[in-house]
Amino acid sequence: MAKSKAVTHFIAVSDLSKPVAAQEGILLEVEGRGGDTPKNRQKALEQINDMWENGEIAAEKFPDGIALDHIFFVPPSSPQLQAPEDLNQDSSLLPVVQGAREIIELTKLQIEVQEAAEETAPYTPIIEAVLDRTRPLTPEEKDLAREKKYGKTIERLGFAIATQEEYQESCTGNGKLVLNAIAWQLTQSPTSQNQ
Repeated sequence: MAKSKAVTHFIAVSDLSKPVAAQEGILLEVEGRGGDTPKNRQKALEQINDMWENGEIAAEKFPDGIALDHIFFVPPSSPQLQAPEDLNQDSSLLPVVQGAREIIELTKLQIEVQEAAEETAPYTPIIEAVLDRTRPLTPEEKDLAREKKYGKTIERLGFAIATQEEYQESCTGNGKLVLNAIAWQLTQSPTSQNQ
């Protein structure tokens, strides 16, 4: 039996100046193990550049050109990698099993959002100053904001939140069946009846 090749997915975001909700991207699939590695990112960048040079992508799609900053890793569990009919629509599953799967995926997405938020937390004063326009940035804040990590960290949070919201909207709501089953089992257990 032939071994299937390992692939990693990335999204090439066309215009980083747009708000996250309005951004568009192209899903890229590159051969390579290890997930989000510099080598795989470089392959994704080469792939999108080839597509652009070959006229497969309209020139105006990437108004600022294409650089590594435009390439974002898509985790294997991401809903973007599943066909719409695959998302929570497996009719052969019992609703409670469907609900359990949704809870597991929502938990993973929640962890991604929390970790991204924790990483972004040091930038909160800068973000507030920029959004509220109540004060200029301090020299230290300007230095922090100029670091590449600043933009990437904030965008990672934006993508994590957007992915979580998108998945949440596609959920069946059957996760409540799992909660109901837990509550029912706890009320029926011998220890709870002896109290």
